[in-house]
Amino acid sequence: MDFLTGIGSVLEPMHLLLLVGGVIIGLIFGTIPGLSGITAVALLVPFSYVLGAEAAIIMMIGVYVATSTAGSLAGSLFNMPGDVMGAATARDGYPLTLQGQAGRAISMDITASAVGGLIGTLLLVMIAPQFLRIALRFGPPEFFALAILGMTSVASLAMGSLVKALLAGTFGLLMATVGLDPVSGAVRFVFGVQPLQGGIDFIPAIIGFFAVAEIFHALYYGTGSGGYTKEDIKKVPRFALPSLADLKWTWKTMIRASLIGNFIGMLPGAGSTVAAFLGYGTEVQISKDKSKFGKGEIRGVVAPESANNAAAAGSMVPLLTLGIPGGAVTAIMLGVFILNGLRPGPLLFRDAPEIASSVFGALFMASVVVLITGLLLVRVLLRLLTIPFEIFSTMVLVFAVIGTFAIFNRPIDLWIMLVCGVLGFFAKQYEFPVSALVLGLVLGDIAEIGLVNGLNVTRGSWSVFFTRPFTTGTMGIAFVLLLLPVFFAIRRKRNAETDEPVSEQLI
Repeated sequence: MDFLTGIGSVLEPMHLLLLVGGVIIGLIFGTIPGLSGITAVALLVPFSYVLGAEAAIIMMIGVYVATSTAGSLAGSLFNMPGDVMGAATARDGYPLTLQGQAGRAISMDITASAVGGLIGTLLLVMIAPQFLRIALRFGPPEFFALAILGMTSVASLAMGSLVKALLAGTFGLLMATVGLDPVSGAVRFVFGVQPLQGGIDFIPAIIGFFAVAEIFHALYYGTGSGGYTKEDIKKVPRFALPSLADLKWTWKTMIRASLIGNFIGMLPGAGSTVAAFLGYGTEVQISKDKSKFGKGEIRGVVAPESANNAAAAGSMVPLLTLGIPGGAVTAIMLGVFILNGLRPGPLLFRDAPEIASSVFGALFMASVVVLITGLLLVRVLLRLLTIPFEIFSTMVLVFAVIGTFAIFNRPIDLWIMLVCGVLGFFAKQYEFPVSALVLGLVLGDIAEIGLVNGLNVTRGSWSVFFTRPFTTGTMGIAFVLLLLPVFFAIRRKRNAETDEPVSEQLI
């Protein structure tokens, strides 16, 4: 595993072209409300069969890093963020635009994103080997415990009901049991449908849940782009370059938020959204004058952007060293590794060290490419907001159908994509986290193999999952994560009850 070797691999003409292409795709999908980086990455999965694992992952990383940046552009300029992470940046980015400082907001937005990505990558290079030394000692019980931790952390940190998140994850686990038993080879839950004996294929399911469902939702609720004119876009500076004064004022914020974001990104299930809001909240709390935030404070733009891009790099730590995805995008990447005969985890660094090195190099170079293209092409990107969303949605659906069918030429895959798209639409409508469902689908095999093999080694004794130090600690953390939302809910209820009499007395 060599960081410089990874950068050299990414600078190969074909890999560099794919990285730049991925960045451009990510900037487009991230800028347009109604689309997302997850949608873009999901649509790229079928191309992994043609490109190979290394090239496909490099391109996906370009998309991943770019969408982490682009989601906040429309939020800062028009108060219309492309994703949830962008909402944190819009709190101070949009007031800056209203004050006639749109160029300042955009330039620091993009610069902070790039700095966060670069710092996050360097931390990843330093931290991953330490995780690797621990992971090399893992057996089936440890991987089962990690899979449980991954699913419970997603459920506990989900924005909404814990019960709904757990139900979504459980449904994903049930989907993973369809087809052949990974240990015994027995056929399960196919209900006489022979094509399902191979299981619910990852590609059509991912495309359905993240691409088709998002389009259905955006069209149904009218949350897509459109409605902006060329005159609106002309108000945006043609080029956006940060000032030395702003860089001097915010460099400590960038470093601080990047460290926070990288740590949050390493926690399975936490993700960039949690990192962005935590980075913003931390900056508000330590500020001497909190009243400036929400009114156009440049540190309020820098903090969430540095944090969410550093979190993107941090999320690669559990994926590469443990084989446990930290969120939806890394779950898709895990699927790409598996589809190409690779298993992320300790053995990846032994069997395919060039892949791990390329991931590090791609994360670093993607941040550089995003910085250059973002600062120079910001107005070009925002012109996409003048195009009716129906055009983009039609293109996405066409690519979804072609990508799904082109892999195995099986009609059943189109049905899986459609059913998952409808399920994803209703899940989003009723606030069931789709990311928890997909993580259950992806981690199902890992959890089942770890559970069955662990029980086989101990001849059916469950003690192995509670007597080994790592499994005991991991299962304990998972249990605490499940209890935390309950604890906070009870505390909020008590605070509300104690505040009510006080308010009545004041009246």
